[in-house]
Amino acid sequence: MLSDVSKGIKVEHFTKIYGKGSSICEACSDVDFVALPGKVTGILGPNGAGKSTLLKAICGIHYGTSGSVEVCGLSDAMEIRCLTGYVPESPRLEKWMTVREAVTQEAKLHCASDMREIDSLVDSALKIAELHDVADKKISTLSKGYTQRTSLARALGFNPPVLVMDEYSGGLDPAQIVKIRKAIKKLAEKKTVVLSTHHIEDALAICDSIYIMSRGKIAAHGSVDEILSMTKKKNLEQAFLFLTGGED
Repeated sequence: MLSDVSKGIKVEHFTKIYGKGSSICEACSDVDFVALPGKVTGILGPNGAGKSTLLKAICGIHYGTSGSVEVCGLSDAMEIRCLTGYVPESPRLEKWMTVREAVTQEAKLHCASDMREIDSLVDSALKIAELHDVADKKISTLSKGYTQRTSLARALGFNPPVLVMDEYSGGLDPAQIVKIRKAIKKLAEKKTVVLSTHHIEDALAICDSIYIMSRGKIAAHGSVDEILSMTKKKNLEQAFLFLTGGED
């Protein structure tokens, strides 16, 4: 089955349960979620809300207990992995590699052996993440912010149609956050971009559509104006606290 990038992401009745017996944990419960190309879709929620569980399912990293996940019209996890670039909350990089080697490795895993194509993809990813100045440094020598940006470049190394970012701003200083936000908005012009965050300002700055999660469920979704209208609150922070039980 051929992929259709125009379909973006569609999740229906997704439930994920961990553990057995008395130790059962329902990380996500009957979640419906849609993300379309050309937009940044945000998942906003406190720690433990189920954001990472949903994102990993969208990337084909794990399966749901029930429900369905489709990415670009495909539902097979192996096929989905070939379509999604994933930036985890904690970068998973080989410390002994250089930045360029890490990004090149990802490009080679997903592309043909044409080195000109690979070099072009790597250069593009390094440019987006603004890493050319450290491209030949070992990852072990990088600051936390540069390491996070290397994780982004690695995810972009094969130019995937879908980019998924879990708490993307961790370790970035304010100037880096502004630059990465601009990069994400630019990437969304040609990709389906999904990101999770527990920072209200991130959602306000770059998200076209927002899903608010609480205790494994979708508490609300829509534009900021739609969420404010539904909750009768003055701003997104008040709405978030109301929907997630953080309101006094």
